[in-house]
Amino acid sequence: MVWKKWTLSLILLLVFFASSWAVLWPGFFRVHDFTHAARIVEMTTALSEGQFPVRWVKNLGFGYGMPLYEFYAPLPYYLGAALYWLGLDAVLTIKFLYLFCSLLTLLGAYKLGASLYGRAGGIITAAALTLAPYRAVNLYVRGALSEAWGIMALPWILYGLVLVMKRRRSGWLILVLALATLLLSHNLTALMFVPLSGLFALLYWSINSRQLKLLLTMAGSYLLALGLSAFYWWPALTENHFTKINSILTGYFAYNLHFLYIRQFIKPFWGYGGSGWGPDDGISFFLGFGQLLGLTLLLWLVVKKSWRLIRNMRYELRQIGFALGMLILLAFSLFMSLGRSELIWQAIPTLTFIQFPWRWLSVAILFLALLNGLAVNWLSGRTTRLAVTTGLLIVLLANAYFFRPESFTAHPEDIYYTDPLKIQTQMSSILPDYIPIQMSQDLTPPSQPVVVSGGHDQNLTVLVDRGQQKLISLEQGPARTVTFSVADFPGWQSYLDAAKVEHSAGPLGQIQVEVPAGAHQVGINWESTPIRHWSDWLSVLSLLVFLYLALPNWLTKKVKS
Repeated sequence: MVWKKWTLSLILLLVFFASSWAVLWPGFFRVHDFTHAARIVEMTTALSEGQFPVRWVKNLGFGYGMPLYEFYAPLPYYLGAALYWLGLDAVLTIKFLYLFCSLLTLLGAYKLGASLYGRAGGIITAAALTLAPYRAVNLYVRGALSEAWGIMALPWILYGLVLVMKRRRSGWLILVLALATLLLSHNLTALMFVPLSGLFALLYWSINSRQLKLLLTMAGSYLLALGLSAFYWWPALTENHFTKINSILTGYFAYNLHFLYIRQFIKPFWGYGGSGWGPDDGISFFLGFGQLLGLTLLLWLVVKKSWRLIRNMRYELRQIGFALGMLILLAFSLFMSLGRSELIWQAIPTLTFIQFPWRWLSVAILFLALLNGLAVNWLSGRTTRLAVTTGLLIVLLANAYFFRPESFTAHPEDIYYTDPLKIQTQMSSILPDYIPIQMSQDLTPPSQPVVVSGGHDQNLTVLVDRGQQKLISLEQGPARTVTFSVADFPGWQSYLDAAKVEHSAGPLGQIQVEVPAGAHQVGINWESTPIRHWSDWLSVLSLLVFLYLALPNWLTKKVKS
């Protein structure tokens, strides 16, 4: 009925506004990680200079450059660069990325909940995830835009899995795109969630279809998503030891300093500080009043249904099995954020890159939202379901209180600046993670882009000066050493008169080329390593397979003929 559609749209719009009103407010706000503008500008610059896929950025690393987007998931910033290139200023671009993230989180959670539980369950699932306090921490306290985008992809992944189980042709398509979005938005969330999504798939498959073909379809979708995103994750996994990444795994960033306590899940504290050792963090890890209320209702219904199952076998065991499976996934996600899970962290060294065990809340809030939706779905009686759904929704909407910054600023451009010199001098110290490992720890922006030994700088002409390519012309002179103010890193190739030559690292770790006597052209070019080369081709091949499989059936038959 039309009125039901209007009511649904109004409710979802209300949830969206509750999570996003601060972004729609005039001005903007400061967060812990206010690096978004710099990342957008550096991505835009690299794309405009012809680099794709973007890996190297030229102004970070104190003006010597660094391979930021070889290791930092790039998808949000590709979209941000497109908007910035079209004319939006940096702050408006960041606002759009926030709004886009919240909208797709809301729609994905509703689609998932509705596909499992119907309309009422979909509404509660959407509200519980979109208004989870941990999302507010990411958006309005930490400014963890990439992690918020990772959370955005999670309900779409499970929705794709459910559609595959229901034999919908769009299922594998949504699953592949959502998985690729996750891998290209926040690799740490992917590390936590992908194995659990496989367990969810097995759980749902075991209580519904048990057809081997569906398992193969899901497995193929995962492989195709890995192929599509291979240009990013393969080099990121294999070349990170060439950077200072290990420096962010010790000291303050050591994972064992950031475990949570159970009381923090139920303590409605709210703050804008940081994370530290002990239960008195300056930021909140509260799960939410409405979310905890919905979980309590679900647990009561599980006990009630289990008792009825014992007394009357007409009740389906698979309903309780699904609920228990979801509870186990939630419990595991929360457990991984607690100190008692440290043995698992020690046994799996890769987990140390997560840095903060409380990041497992990114996964936990999705399973918690699904359990909230399940609780509503299990209620018997139309009046009871409507009353409980309405009451729970009101409590969830009260979480709008958390979706606010500490304060607004009328001049956000002072924080989210785009000036290259400011990025070199001020932003580089905030983003040191992927500076090449041989670079000096005490860097200041270079005074000149190229230095020639012996004071022959006046005898050079700059022919090309792009982030991924430099070329100079030297007049007649003695043997010289040309030092480019560019950090050396695998992939940089030096040229002398268009012929490849070897180069060395200068005193700060920058690129040095020895030039014989005479007039010469000297250049450096950012090129692929074998791993980057094959990862790019794997992504291209996967894209061709994806496009072919996505073709309508009638068009596929024409292609075959």
